[in-house]
Amino acid sequence: MYRVKLTPAAVKMFNALHPTIKSRIKSRLKELYHNPCQGKALRDELSSFRSLKMKRYRAVYRVDHEHKEAVVYAIGHRRNIYERVSSLKQP
Repeated sequence: MYRVKLTPAAVKMFNALHPTIKSRIKSRLKELYHNPCQGKALRDELSSFRSLKMKRYRAVYRVDHEHKEAVVYAIGHRRNIYERVSSLKQP
């Protein structure tokens, strides 16, 4: 089983969402506990990330197999989530 962690930026994005959307996202993120690689692998400069689809929203995260964690870096609407992730400083 993996731990699911949200970065401070992801928490801020999550808290800004409508409560109905938050509940859908929460239930979808819980699925990462058992299968953290279910999201789509991204390409190009975001190749180290995966994207978990939730209707029109996405959670962009990395899987750390060594520490058994899925770290969520951003949550938001599909139209601008990838630009937001690109603008975040990547460790």
